[in-house]
Amino acid sequence: MTWRRLRWAVAALAGTVLAAVLWLLRDPTPRMDARRSRLAAVDEGRPERDGAATEQLVRLRATSGLAFEVAIRRPAAPERPDSIVRRPLFVLLGGHQRGKKVGALIGDTRGNVLASLEYPFEGDADAKGLMLVAQVPAIRRALYDTPAAVQLALDYLLQRPDVDSTRVELLGASFGVPFATIAAARDARVTRLWLAHGGGDPFAMIEQGLKRDITFTPARFVAAGLVTLLASGPRLAPERWIARVAPRPLVMLNAVEDERIPRASTEILWRAAAEPKQMVWLPGPHVQGDRPQVLERLVAEVLRRADDP
Repeated sequence: MTWRRLRWAVAALAGTVLAAVLWLLRDPTPRMDARRSRLAAVDEGRPERDGAATEQLVRLRATSGLAFEVAIRRPAAPERPDSIVRRPLFVLLGGHQRGKKVGALIGDTRGNVLASLEYPFEGDADAKGLMLVAQVPAIRRALYDTPAAVQLALDYLLQRPDVDSTRVELLGASFGVPFATIAAARDARVTRLWLAHGGGDPFAMIEQGLKRDITFTPARFVAAGLVTLLASGPRLAPERWIARVAPRPLVMLNAVEDERIPRASTEILWRAAAEPKQMVWLPGPHVQGDRPQVLERLVAEVLRRADDP
């Protein structure tokens, strides 16, 4: 191969790589708008009694084909049709596999309506190692679809006679923080945003999460950079969106001993947010399903502060 041909080959490769990067980092707004579309179908399951609450599974489908389930939990006290109480709504984003179960983990609704969403992920949630590569397209779709799913869920929830449309509290925990931030930034119907155990700078958080599996620092940085790019991290980073939540209030609840979220990431998200905002530090590690005490402390703090102006 001549030097001229080699230069053309290198230039073509560089152009291809640049085009791929630009495609991966394209503006997500048109995709989110298209996927949200309009509510096309609602399949309401039968409410089931669970202690002092009832829980109902509802499947929603948009005209775009976006489909997912919402678990709605409310007080079990019977109400006459002519005296239905409109209750504050808490929309919860707590994970893919556990998403619908968050309300059940909380238990008593304390007089509120809790709606916990599953993430609209259609890939293999059990894929590991190299098998994850095949899941990249499904993961990217879910990243773009989840904020749209929150808005579509609000289309349905705010039509319910037992929901107070003036009290819409959106809470994102851990991996749900970016989705909740984007949804609140895009939808003025959210009256307050709660972010629990999350932060900004997706690269830093991904790199932190890879430390146990990739101990060689240069290799870990390369892997973290690639994952951040494939996940549209620069576009979906919550610090890019959070200022748009104002003038609605923001409450950030963080764990003093959080082993997953770097303190610097939390500070980045906090500095990007506009007033009014509150920062709360709670004792303990990162919230997850097998740490009920952490979850109970977090829920108690949210509900204690929920009635504040």
